[in-house]
Amino acid sequence: MIHVIFNPTSGQRKTKKTAAFVKSELEAAGFSVEMHPTMRKDHCTEIVREITDREESARVVVIGGDGTFSEAINGVSDFDKVTFGLIPCGTGNDFARKLGISGKAKEAIRPILEGKEQKLDYIELENKRCLNVCGLGMDVDVLVKYASMRHFRGKIKYYLALFDTLIHFKPHRVRYKVGDVEKEQDVFMVAVANGSFIGGGMPISPESDVRDGMLDLVVIDALKRGKIFPTLLKFLGGKIHLQPCTHVFKATEAEVEILDEGKIQIDGEVRSEPKLSAKIVRNKLRLYL
Repeated sequence: MIHVIFNPTSGQRKTKKTAAFVKSELEAAGFSVEMHPTMRKDHCTEIVREITDREESARVVVIGGDGTFSEAINGVSDFDKVTFGLIPCGTGNDFARKLGISGKAKEAIRPILEGKEQKLDYIELENKRCLNVCGLGMDVDVLVKYASMRHFRGKIKYYLALFDTLIHFKPHRVRYKVGDVEKEQDVFMVAVANGSFIGGGMPISPESDVRDGMLDLVVIDALKRGKIFPTLLKFLGGKIHLQPCTHVFKATEAEVEILDEGKIQIDGEVRSEPKLSAKIVRNKLRLYL
């Protein structure tokens, strides 16, 4: 039995077509398939919790974007009881990009059919698991702006929100602690990374490794207005970690607290919590890859 969870609203019409294709391919390979369309926020978490509570050895294929897969891992009662497959079908697909999973369902389904399994890390927070990247600052302000925009969709909408945010950006005050380093300062943004990308391919932490048992804390200092767009070009070019304004710490744990009215994000979900207490969990997430 393979359970297939798909978000009908992720990727618009493409997800439904992909779900039908995946079902057909799995059944042709001899699997029994149970389809689970998600109906509301956190429904994926509920579905996975029910499956992993009930079954001793579950196989769950998630069709959707980073948000849907993040919801899925937050429903797991015991990671030794479930193996996931991922078919990217969202707007960003940043975690899939890090893993090199194709955006074409015909290619993405291959390791699932072949049963090729690997173990990956994830980030454990105080009350939530993070699959890819969590943090605060500019990227969260972009997500807040994105949610407020009524026109446009997908990447065009994201880049318009990004442009508007950068024009009006104000630094955020934070306190962070990692290893022996504890500091309070104004920042452009801070990321706690397991994966490497945010915003549909922006490489915030290019050297992150989802198998090394370490998280990467990326701190970008507050920038003068005239430096923001040149720094963004370095960001888009995958060189932000090499800039003098960027500080990268590898550790198993990190703590970041926002000291102003800003918000945090966890795998693209904006939350009003003021603090991120992060710990890496090594080689527990089983994925067909």
